Order: sequence, then C-alpha cells, then structure tokens
Amino acid sequence: MSIATSKPYSAPRPNEYTPIPAPILRKSWLGDPNIPGPNPIFSDLLTATFMIDTPKFLLKMQHKYGDTCSFFLSRRLFIGLFSPNAVHQVTVAQQHKFVKGVGFARMRKVLGEGLLTNEEPIHLAHRRMMQPPFHHGNLDGYVAIMYNLVNEHTNKWRDKSSIELAPEMMALTLEIVSRCLFGLDSAQYTKAIADSMEVAIDRIERTMLPGLDRFDKSGIKYFKEFEVASDRLVDIAEAIINKRIEGGQTKDDDLLGILLQMRDQISTDHIRDEVLTLILSGHETTANVMSWAFSYLSKNPEVRKQLEDEAEGAAWIKENRIPTYQELEDSSKVASAILQETMRLAPPVWVAPRIATTDCEIDGVKIPKGAHVLVSQYVTHRNPRYFPEPEKWQPERWLDVGFEKSLPNGSYFPFGGGSRKCLGEYFAIAEARLILLMVAKNFRLSGDFPKAQPRATYRPKGEVKNKVEVR
Repeated sequence: MSIATSKPYSAPRPNEYTPIPAPILRKSWLGDPNIPGPNPIFSDLLTATFMIDTPKFLLKMQHKYGDTCSFFLSRRLFIGLFSPNAVHQVTVAQQHKFVKGVGFARMRKVLGEGLLTNEEPIHLAHRRMMQPPFHHGNLDGYVAIMYNLVNEHTNKWRDKSSIELAPEMMALTLEIVSRCLFGLDSAQYTKAIADSMEVAIDRIERTMLPGLDRFDKSGIKYFKEFEVASDRLVDIAEAIINKRIEGGQTKDDDLLGILLQMRDQISTDHIRDEVLTLILSGHETTANVMSWAFSYLSKNPEVRKQLEDEAEGAAWIKENRIPTYQELEDSSKVASAILQETMRLAPPVWVAPRIATTDCEIDGVKIPKGAHVLVSQYVTHRNPRYFPEPEKWQPERWLDVGFEKSLPNGSYFPFGGGSRKCLGEYFAIAEARLILLMVAKNFRLSGDFPKAQPRATYRPKGEVKNKVEVR
C-alpha cells in the first residue's frame, strides 16, 4: 500500500462538498418570536455553560423554551430542534438542505473522510460501496465469530473477583470488529487505540465550538495532544491495512477485503479513513452501550433476574452452541428491551449537529441559511409525551408489542436516520444481544453507577469497576 497523501488532522474540507454558508452572527440576528430563547446578550455566559455539560444544557433549553429554541454560542446562531417531527425533517425528509455541523468538523480531524463524516456527493456512493458486508446474509457468520470471541474473552473473568468494565468492553468490541470486518487479531493495538481514542474523543467535543480551530496548530499542549492522538490512530489504521496486504488476504470476504479489491477506484486515504471510522463507530459506541447496560442492570436486580432467566431458557445456550442471527433475535426479547432502553437514556451518539445550506421550514418554523441546527437523541428521547417517566430506566416499556409502533418518526433514533443511518445497526444489535445473554448466563456483575462523560460519544466516566460473581 502506498503512503497516504495527508493525515486527517491537517487535511482541508474537500472542495467537492456543498459549501458551508456564512454563519448568522449575534449582531445581525433580528430575532424570531417562533424561536424563543435566552437573551443574546448573555451568550458568552451560555457558551461556558454549554461546554460544562452540553446534554444537560440542551435539555434545560428544551424544558424552558420548548421543542424549538435559539441561543448563541461563540456569538453564532444555534437552533435546537427537539420535536420528533423536526428530527425527522432534518435527518430524513429534508436532509439534503443540511450539511454536518461543528462536532463533525472536529471529528473529521480524527476520522478523515470516512462514512461517518463525509458529505455529498461522495457519501452516498461510498455508502453503497460499503453495504455488502452488512447485508443480513452475512450476519450468521458474524454471530459465529462474535460468539467465540465473547466466550474466549469472558472466560478470563472466572479467576477474577472484579473487572474494569469499560476497558473490558472496549477490548472485546474492538476484537469483534477487527475479526469480523478486518480479518485480523486486534490484541497488539488494543492499548494504543484505547489511549489515543480517549484523547481524541475528548478533544473532538471540547473543541467543537466555532473559532477554537484557530488553535489547532498553535503548539498549545491541549491541541498538540489532539494532533498526536489523531496521527497515532492513523498510524494504527495504516498498520492494520498493511498487515492485511502482507498476509495476502485481499479477497472480498469482509469489509477491508472489499475496499482493498477496489484500490483502482478509491484512494488509499479513503481506505484508511474507513478503517479509522470503523474503529470508532464499530467498537467505541457499542462498548459504551454495554457499560451503561450492565451498570443499569446492577441497579435493577429484578430486570437482571429477567435477563438471567431469558439466558438460561435460550436453547442455543443450553446446548452450548452458536445461534443463528434469527435464533439470537427470537431468544432475546428482554435483552433487546434492555438495549433499547439503555440507548434511549444513554444514546451512544447523543447530538447531531447540522448547518442549514438554504432557507427552509422545519416543523412550521423558518430556519435561515447558515444557522447551526442541533437535533439531540439525548433530549428527544426524554420527551414525556412518548416516554412516561422519561428519566427512569424501564426496559419493560419496550416489551409492550404496541409501544414501539406507537412512536412517531423521529422520537427514537439511536442509530440516526435517513441516508445517514448507521450502516452497522444490525451488526451492533447482534453483538450487544450476545454479550448481554452470555454474560448473564455465566456471571453477575455489580458496581457503582458511573457518572456520564459526554464527549463525541456518550461515555461512562472512568473504568467502571465491577465485582464479578460466577453463576
């Protein structure tokens, strides 16, 4: 493989993308009575509050001003759109009127132009190119790999009295995505990826506000660490690709194989960026969900007992064999409800920033060209109209067969929506169900409930230490 031409941290936004309009500055905003919000004169104070705890800030805005509200950050107009209909309009029905916003501009410094961050006209063509490995027909094969890796990983817990849940889940999900999609063992990269991703995830979110990019090459330690972490992840992605090529394994039986077969059509930079994207979206998000799920189960022994009963009743677990994807789905009603409720309260991606590229109307409100728009899973998933007692973790709500069908479009979107919906949704769900059921059959975990550390992903803070009881 030839050396990549540029590293994401320093690469400019591609010229092929839709141009980003000029922002709407505080001094030029005349206001709109249909978009209430705090007095713009307090925007500098709001910016500091926003940075301290962004999800709570957005929820507070929604509680105080409603599902459509405006506020200024870095003296630029932001509009929060939190109703299900507005979410559906922004992410699906009128998605072509928006480009990805501030957080994604920072994410591009780590992931380059991979599927998570790229824009039209490139995005749709790349999405189609990457779809084949995620077809339902491949899921049985992935489940088999996942099953063996979960067994192998969790069997090491039998001689331990406690584990650090967050790193354990990170290591397990990284190995799963590496074996399934890259055809490689990830063990040699686990610590380096974890260390670098910790810095990158933090800096993506903490430097997302407009204007902070001026410090990217300033030499300030905080930003220099961001660059070093980004470059280190690039080196790992390139090492993974080179190792695969050197092994002569370029056949198209997994995602990396497909990309390598297309080297005459796509750049080596693009292959690297897709590997980087899968390192983040293919393991970081799932690991976070699993850490949250086991933490909620530790607090809710009745639900944990229901999960244990479901695991003990699954035929494939009783017979000590690998399930098919369909068999796994059929035997995981409680596990699925646990996942859905966990992703409602602790969505792995908790905000989706956009920028309006043209004047448009969303949910009856006029959105001006150049406005930053925020839709937020964290906020919309807490709408009491659709989720009674929204702050309570209640998996049983999802066991009502009519509940999910009753939800309007845009009310629950942990995997995004429209052409941006996560390509690996069913892969991740299968992985999470397996981990929940197999751990519940063999172990009981218990620990203190972690605080949230919302960064580019919705992480639990710290290592999340848990006691391990072998069942």
